[in-house]
Amino acid sequence: MPQQPVAEDDSTPVDGGTVIRRLQADINTLNPVLIASKYDHYVAAYLFTPLLQLDANLLPTTAGSLTDKYEVSPDGKLYTFHLNPKATFSDGTPVRASDAVFSLNKIVDPKSESAEFAGWFEKLDAAGTKALDDHTLVVAFKEARAPQLVSFNGVRVIPEHVYAKGDFKSAFGMSAVGSGPYRLVRRIPGKEILLERRSDYWGVPPHIQNVLFKIIGDDNTAWNALKRGDIDETIIGSDTWMNESRRPELQKTIDFRRFYMASYNFIAWSEHEPLLADKRVRRALAMCVDMQSVINGLYRGTARAMNGPFTPDQWSYNPEVPVIQFNPEGARQILNSMGWLDTDGDGILDKNGKPFSVEMIIAGGSSTSVAFTQLYQAELKKAGIDLKISPLDGGAYIQRLVSGNFQAAYASWDLDPDPDPNAIYHSSQFPPGGQNFVFYKNPAADALIDQGRHELDHAKRVAIYRQLHALLADDQPYTWTVQVSLKWALTKRIRNAKVSPGWGLFLWYPGELDWWIPKSQQTK
Repeated sequence: MPQQPVAEDDSTPVDGGTVIRRLQADINTLNPVLIASKYDHYVAAYLFTPLLQLDANLLPTTAGSLTDKYEVSPDGKLYTFHLNPKATFSDGTPVRASDAVFSLNKIVDPKSESAEFAGWFEKLDAAGTKALDDHTLVVAFKEARAPQLVSFNGVRVIPEHVYAKGDFKSAFGMSAVGSGPYRLVRRIPGKEILLERRSDYWGVPPHIQNVLFKIIGDDNTAWNALKRGDIDETIIGSDTWMNESRRPELQKTIDFRRFYMASYNFIAWSEHEPLLADKRVRRALAMCVDMQSVINGLYRGTARAMNGPFTPDQWSYNPEVPVIQFNPEGARQILNSMGWLDTDGDGILDKNGKPFSVEMIIAGGSSTSVAFTQLYQAELKKAGIDLKISPLDGGAYIQRLVSGNFQAAYASWDLDPDPDPNAIYHSSQFPPGGQNFVFYKNPAADALIDQGRHELDHAKRVAIYRQLHALLADDQPYTWTVQVSLKWALTKRIRNAKVSPGWGLFLWYPGELDWWIPKSQQTK
């Protein structure tokens, strides 16, 4: 008797298939110590395993990591890691504690120029950091810091017998030997990177057999490639989100996602500039940002207003701090009270014969930065303030920003998992050694930052950062503007793509390592 065909069960994970991911730009290197961009991170997450992973809530976890268990000494200065004895590198050799010591030493070695990770381990006690045996690692620090445990997510252990040979900075940009679940098959610079699941992987194996990264710089090109099925995922812009995500024919094959990352946009005010040194002036300038028009006009309602240095998804966020309200007339009154008046009738406030005029540098290639500053310029003019916009190419813009060579700048920060803001706001972090490029200095803020870094009691640390949030919002070293949600499109053949609040689709565990594709939709 004829039988009905059995329908495929596409609710149970299966192995196999190739996921095709998009990179907006090529990676800089395959050497995990020298990572310099999020694209480097996207690839490294498959090839290398950190000492500790971060879970969906961005908290340290041993799941999926090289560590079976760990201990922290009562004084917070000594970390002992017990490594998984089954862990191996992709060349078949075992992962040893001595490899972890080697990796840490490369991170802190100035010759390595490990820009992203070196600062996290600046207080490493190299003499006290050692391998007790093949699977026991002790990491010592000269002082205790609350964010230290999270920083071990940045230690992707590499084998000493491979990476100790040749020029460390240049020899490993095209090759990779790691303890991750995938191995490198090929890298064609500017075009693609192909990874293959290790058959000898020692941990929980992922379902996807191959991961192919295609480098596609243009967003429209990538969107069209996704609709054709040439790639499986891409970030999309606000216009594409608004115009395409509601189309029923696309919703059949494409999964549209929107979420907030740990990032924000801001206006940086240089306090080296006498005109901007008074916080009353900075507050008046903040009152001229028409936040609602920016959110609705530039981002089609897919952004939210910021009130300070922490995002609403961070535990350090203070919900009691109000967003500064749009009030150009109120701003003018503040400036009038400080002696800024339009004495010559030209529409621009002046004082002691000098007009209230500010230059703002922006990244010229960003259409939203251009649009934002033009809107802002028009509102400032109504308040009697002259804003001169200076678009710069990427390299020149970054150079002037990080050196503090500007009056005002429109920029954004991607934040670390731990909210420690020392590098951005502490007065010890002025350029060129730090990232406090607005030269903000307040002893009360410095004290709170120092307390927050060293307080190991989480509840007390929350209270410290919420107090700091209120203080910074009052001082306005930045005018925080919006947190823009990211919009992503994925083909529906990708299953189990989950989102971490503040981190999105990638770089947390299990994240992208837990994706799978139904058998009928797999490609080789």
